[in-house]
Amino acid sequence: MLDADVPVLVVGGGGCGLAASVFLSDAGVPHLLVERRESTSVLPRAHYLNQRTMEIFRQHGIADDVYRISAPLANMSEIAWYTSLGGDGPLDGRELHRMDAFGGGATAGPYAADSPGPSTNLPQHRLEPLLRRHAERRAPARLLFHHEMTEFTQDADGVTARITDRSTGETGTVRARYLLGADGGRSIGRSLDVPMDGAGGGFTIISVHFSADLSRWWPGDGVLMTHIISPDGEVSVVVATGPGWGLASDEWALHFRVAPGAEVDLGTEAIAARVRELLKLPPELGVRVRHVSEYRPEAVVARAFRAGRVFLAGDAAHRQPPAAGGGLNTAVQDAHNLAWKLGAVLGGRAGDALLDSYESERLPVAERNVTWAMTCLRNYGVLFASLGLVPGQPEATRAGFRELLSGTPIGETRRTVVREVFATQRIEYQAHDIELGHSYPAGAVLPDGTPPPPRDSLGAAHHPVTRPGHRLPHAWLRRGDTRVSTLDLVGRHAGFVLITGPLSEGWAVAAKKAADTHRVPLTVVSIGSRPDAADHWDADGAWAAVRGIEDDGALLVRPDQHVAWRAAHAGPHPDQDLGAAFHRVLGHSGATAPGR
Repeated sequence: MLDADVPVLVVGGGGCGLAASVFLSDAGVPHLLVERRESTSVLPRAHYLNQRTMEIFRQHGIADDVYRISAPLANMSEIAWYTSLGGDGPLDGRELHRMDAFGGGATAGPYAADSPGPSTNLPQHRLEPLLRRHAERRAPARLLFHHEMTEFTQDADGVTARITDRSTGETGTVRARYLLGADGGRSIGRSLDVPMDGAGGGFTIISVHFSADLSRWWPGDGVLMTHIISPDGEVSVVVATGPGWGLASDEWALHFRVAPGAEVDLGTEAIAARVRELLKLPPELGVRVRHVSEYRPEAVVARAFRAGRVFLAGDAAHRQPPAAGGGLNTAVQDAHNLAWKLGAVLGGRAGDALLDSYESERLPVAERNVTWAMTCLRNYGVLFASLGLVPGQPEATRAGFRELLSGTPIGETRRTVVREVFATQRIEYQAHDIELGHSYPAGAVLPDGTPPPPRDSLGAAHHPVTRPGHRLPHAWLRRGDTRVSTLDLVGRHAGFVLITGPLSEGWAVAAKKAADTHRVPLTVVSIGSRPDAADHWDADGAWAAVRGIEDDGALLVRPDQHVAWRAAHAGPHPDQDLGAAFHRVLGHSGATAPGR
């Protein structure tokens, strides 16, 4: 296995690499994955899975397994801010704010209307084994853990990589047409001399994964995360990590910041004591420390996502603070974007320009997500100021908290101000449009000249459209007793879908010609009222409001569920129009389109 010739070599077996393996297999792309660690992650660091990621998992048959073990929405619908969890002092255990989040509570309506996949919460140490099982079922014996790529070179035809089995020391050579770097930025980007633009690394976060019964102190069954902002000036956050959820959660992740130059005793007893101290829990409470880790948050994006035959994805391409939970979600969506394109090029159906579109599409999304995460992180400074935190002045901070939490008129005024200020943190926990609204203005899409939808500057209000480059809007469709989402029309095996109105006869002929000419899998789906046609889907008013085409129009949807091309009406030559669209989307724009 160490001496192999494969179409794609995936380096990295974290969430990004494992997802890429699943998507490549479903696209019919043979590949080999190597991961230097012996197993998947033992740390619960990344945990939030947004609706777009869950839509992708739904498409690839993973979502049901995730939902089976992840946090139900009822147990992750709130975020809380407290002075502490425990303690018996007058300023202890006081609620500072509480917010609906992630499609729960007051946010439920828009989230449910815009996606068939609810957000969920599944920490990395539980998600990665699940992804690994899916990947290994699809590609038996093609995932090599405890194997490290020690060096690689590339030429005009492919990549040559040196692989070492870390258990035996055996080495071998893998030759691949393309390499996908999903190694978290460990080596591949640096080897390519691709700069990372941005900032970060100025302070350290200590993460403690521990077990304890916190049901007596946890702020409620619907709370997923509790931020602790202590009158002593200490700031930390504790997150439920399962396997039960809400008040039944047994495992937790506590994150706290370490000042530059400060030393922290990371021994088990010292860390357990620190957990009790930060949360003000009684000394007799059993705290079992499972893992302790350190990391330095960064906000950086690679200047290029492609270098010859090497692609960067996930943390190798962009790294962001945990605020807004976008890191793992962006990584999964990177892999989703690239996998079908590699399949099309390796299958001889597309030109190399299609692979260039990976960078032109995903790099701006990464920049937006990293910037948004930093905006969320910086906003905490505003929250802290509203509470009266004065850095380096503990007495002034405590006095400010006493006033804030007092029964005086000025205390009530300050609490009202705090509520107003804390409501702005919905940019992190109610970022519905940030999670669903990304689009590709340039790349493997054909713009139709229509303006983009309005954008909510706070990232909440999502405006679904079928404008080329945007994700296909969700709407429920029915045929007999069967109900599917429009997103379900796009299968897992890298096929295109042509969605038409009820007047679809001309498009069916055009689709057959385009599929034969370009050798692409293409399914025609007609949506609209046609009682005489058994192959039509009926839709409610939600589809009519967003479809963007007339009864004789059509939408060409890519394998990653983004709209590639739109014809509001059928022209006099729909076969030529559709053929030309495929020609450009598949990266053949430099040649004459077939049929022209």
